[in-house]
This record gives sequence, C-alpha cells and structure tokens, in this order.
Amino acid sequence: MKATTNNIINDWLKSKLLNGQSVIYSHQFEDELVKYGECFWGVKKLPSAYSRQWRKIRATQSYKDIGIDHVVEVKKKPKSNEGVWKLISI
Repeated sequence: MKATTNNIINDWLKSKLLNGQSVIYSHQFEDELVKYGECFWGVKKLPSAYSRQWRKIRATQSYKDIGIDHVVEVKKKPKSNEGVWKLISI
C-alpha cells in the first residue's frame, strides 16, 4: 500500500479502534499521527497535511471504507479550540 496521507490516516484510525479508542482529538493529529506516519510508514508529513485530509475524509465520508459508520463531532468545551470526534463503528 502506498504511503499517502489518506492511507496513513485510515491505518491510524483502524489501529485506534482496534485498541478500543473511539474518541480522537485534534492535538493527536499534530503530534501522535505525525509520529505514527514516521515510525510505521517512514514518511514525514506536516500536521496541516493530516488535518486537511481529515477534513476531506469527513466531508466525503470515505471513513466508511474502513468500517466506520459515522463520525460525530463532540461539543467543544468553553474557550477550547480543540476538535473532538467520536468514531462509530459498523
């Protein structure tokens, strides 16, 4: 499989679900996903590339291709800019 931003995110999301983690936070795209791409895929990408692709995945609902039925944006805490999403599996 080619190391595209989309493939890296999909693989990371699947690993999160397999480990029982169905809630993801925007700070994980800035830190954890960047490290995941480097360690497991040997690719260094900017956090903004992952964030852009994540928006596109949500807009097109292509997460359904990896067994996620839908993604629910969790209400933000007051004075917080962090995005939080709950992954609902099929």
